[in-house]
Formats: sequence, C-alpha cells, structure tokens
Amino acid sequence: MRVTALLLTVFAAVGCSEYVIEETKNDNDEITDDDVPDIAVNPLEIDFGPLAVGDGASLSEVVTITNEGEGDLHIQAITLEDPETPFEVGAIGSVLVPPGQATTFVVTFSPETAASNSGTVLVQSDDPDESVVEVLLLGDGIAPIINVSPAEFDFGTLYIGCDNQQVLTISNIGNDTLIVDGFDFNTGSTDFLFDDMFDVNGELPWTLEPGEYTEVWVDYEPLDEYQDIAYTSVFSNDPATPTAMAIQTGNGVLFGENTDVFEQPINGATDILFAVDWSCSMSDDLVNVENNFTSFVTTLAGMDADYHVAVVTADNGCFNGQENYIDSSMSEADQQSHFSTMLHGSYGANTERAFMLLEAALSSSNIGSGGCNEGFYREDATLALTGVTDEPEQSVNPYSYYVSLFQSMKSNPDDVIIHAIAGDYPTGCGSASAGTGLYEATVATGGLFLSICATDFGAHLEALAEGSAADLTSFELSDIPVPQTIVVVVDGIQVNTGWEYNEVDNAVVFETDYVPEGGSVIEIDYAMMGDCEQ
Repeated sequence: MRVTALLLTVFAAVGCSEYVIEETKNDNDEITDDDVPDIAVNPLEIDFGPLAVGDGASLSEVVTITNEGEGDLHIQAITLEDPETPFEVGAIGSVLVPPGQATTFVVTFSPETAASNSGTVLVQSDDPDESVVEVLLLGDGIAPIINVSPAEFDFGTLYIGCDNQQVLTISNIGNDTLIVDGFDFNTGSTDFLFDDMFDVNGELPWTLEPGEYTEVWVDYEPLDEYQDIAYTSVFSNDPATPTAMAIQTGNGVLFGENTDVFEQPINGATDILFAVDWSCSMSDDLVNVENNFTSFVTTLAGMDADYHVAVVTADNGCFNGQENYIDSSMSEADQQSHFSTMLHGSYGANTERAFMLLEAALSSSNIGSGGCNEGFYREDATLALTGVTDEPEQSVNPYSYYVSLFQSMKSNPDDVIIHAIAGDYPTGCGSASAGTGLYEATVATGGLFLSICATDFGAHLEALAEGSAADLTSFELSDIPVPQTIVVVVDGIQVNTGWEYNEVDNAVVFETDYVPEGGSVIEIDYAMMGDCEQ
C-alpha cells in the first residue's frame, strides 16, 4: 500500500514539470538535397582509331568534367586502371569544381608496337551517388614486329671437325611492312659461320609484309673443346625492338689425336718399266718415243730422282742389252744408248699384251737372285709401269687382275702407278684403236693416259717422268684429320707455310720450294675426324 502511494507521487511530479526535451541535430543535417555536387564526364568512351607507331607518334583527346549539382565538387583522383597500357592521363585543370563549372584533363594514346589496345580512366570524386566514373579508351597501334626464331639454340656437343647447321627464321608478326636492313654476327670463336643467304634472298634491305618470313643460317664446326657462343643481331624498322637477337651455343669434343712420322728419303727411288708393242704398225711410234727419250731422262735428273729404267718387249720378260736397266748414275748419253738397245729387243706372241709382258718381267724368277732382270726391282721404290701400244690391251686376264697383282708387290698399294701411251679413249685416233684395258688401269692407279697419235712425244715423256718419279712432296696420313688442326713439324721446327692438305689424297703436300730435305724427319700432328653421324 505504501509502494503504490509512492509511485503515484513520482508520476504526479513528472507530469506537472514544464521541461521540454530539445531536438538534437547533426552538422550534415544542415546540408539539404540542394547543396550536393553532381558529376558529369564527357566523353565516356574515346576511340583513337589506328595510329602508325613512330618517333613521338601520339593522339590526344580532352575529357571534360562538369559539376551539375548545387554543391562544390572535389576531384579526388584520376588514374588509369592498368598503367601498362599505352595511354597517359594529363593533369586536371582544377580539383575543385564549383556548381555549374567545368574542368578538363587530356588523355594521350602513344602506342609502342602493333596491338589493339584498350584501357579505362577512373575519375574519383565526392559525388555522393557516383564516386567513380569510368572512361573507356580504345586504340590500335600500327607497326611491324620482328620475330627471330629460335631465339636460343644449342648445337649440343659435336666431334671436333664435324658440323651442323641451324636455320634462323625472320618473321613479320606485326600489321605493317617490316624492313630488314642489316645483320651483326658477333662471336669470339672461329667455329661459327653466318650465312645471310644473299644468293637466295637478294641484297639488303629485305621487305616483309605482315605474315611473311625469310631464312638465314648459322653453321657450327667446333675446332676445340671450349664452349662457343655467338650472337646474331637483326636490324629492322620494328619501333619497339629495332635490334632483335638470337643466341647460338655449342661445344666441341675431341674424337682422338694422331701423329704420323715420316723420314724423307735422300733421293726418291723409282723403278720405271716400259712394256712396248713391237708390231709392224708401231714402227713410227717407237721412233718417236726413242727420239724423245732425252726429255724423259732430263726431267728425272732435274727431280733428283733415284731411278731405274727398263724396257720389256720379249715374252720371257727379260730385258735386252748388256746392262739390263738404266740408272741415275749413268751419263745421259749412256742412258740414251742403253734405252735404244733395250727398245729394239726381240718380241713374240705377247707384243700387244702389255700386262703379260710386265708380269713376266717382274716375276720372282726374273727379278730374284740370278734372274735376268736382277737388280732392277727394289722393295722400297715406287713402281711405275707404262704400256706403249696402238691396240687395245689383249692380256688373258682383265685389267683389274693385273692392277691387284702389281699392287700386291708393295706394302702400300699407292706405290704402284700405271701409265699408258695408246690410242685415244674411247674412240681411238688415226690408225690406232682405243687403248681399252690400259685406260681403266691408269684411272684405277691415278696414272697418265697419253695419246700415241701425238706428233711430238717430248712433252709426253716429260709428263711421264714427273708422274713416275717418287713423290717427295706428298705425305699420306694414316687417319682422316680435321684439316684445321694439322700441325707440321720438320726436324723439330713447326712449319706454318709452304704446305697444304690435299683431301683427295689425304696427304700433306709441300710446295716445290718448301719440300723437306733428304734425311729430314717430318711429324704431322692432327685431331682425328670422328663419326659425324653420331
């Protein structure tokens, strides 16, 4: 009862109070809808279209920001959404734009290469209902684009002396004409070779339309075991990449090394044997040979050759005359006399069978101890055989049989050489038939085939002497070398001039004035050529 009376007393006191609760307000409540800014941006899209890329090439457009509201507009930021695009935003005229006023900024398009570009400008302000406005940007760069492929190529590991090639493709992947106007091939190695293919592509500059390409080559032939690197630079009118580069690498590995050692003879020993056809049709030809024999001997003497010369006409193979062969110790007059004597020996059924006459003369019974031709043949001498006839070779066996037979007499088959003075091959000449059989033997052994129809045999016999004497200028190698690695040492001194490598004979050949003296020791070092197919 007392509680109820107390509550009534409190409510009665409040209800009689004159206190009025005043309405509170926020500072923002002072701004009405009529006091806010309202941003308007024009244009909202800019298409710059195509623009050829070049030095300073650019297009610009003005963007206007207008305040269409009743309150001040504050521009907080103007940025590119992607700064990597080829667009640029200039400074704004004013960051404060009063109602009804406008300001501007500039957008510039400066493409660096061929591409269809797009971007977005973000305009940020204190517009309460549109704080960010987007302006779309479009533009196409027009330019050539060079592409060199492969940009990097490794030839891997090759045997020294082997080589490999790699094509470099130069393409225009842009949308304007590419002009290639130069190359620079830079390497510290001599193992690379650049081929600009001018014979196919023509002289510079080259013009490549979009989508077109051309090719050049890089060749790699290692000559040492060092790693090699080369840089191929291609110069063009590509504005973004005026110099395009491709890198080539490779490494050589040694297959093996070899040293061949030779001792130069004091004189080149040569055994020279003529097999002469003494049939009736040969009488004038034999006079021609006999009258010009001096040219043969003089040429041999001038070569400082150690020679034996003989003539076989008889079926038994024995030489005619008291001296069964001519040697370099005789006077020229004695040599001429003995040659005439041997030339006019007897003949029989084998007179048109040069190979059979030679076989008989060189039989072991004739050249051995007590034989009729003893002393003529020497194991360490070059053997030069010459058939003289106006008929085809008519021995009972094919020429190949006799080539093998004579070569079997020497440890080195190359020490046997077969020449011929016979009717022109393949049709003959004058009254002489073609010297078949003999011709094929000369080809097989690298000999000379001379026409029997020549009116002057002097030049013929000089050529025979040069082709028959032991060759002191050439040194055949025992293995196939990498030519660039050959080192020649004569009597302990390296010789860098006066010689060259003959690939056909696989030999080091000295020039006449540089031939090592008799008794010299010649050492030839080289890297061996590996199997380039591996």
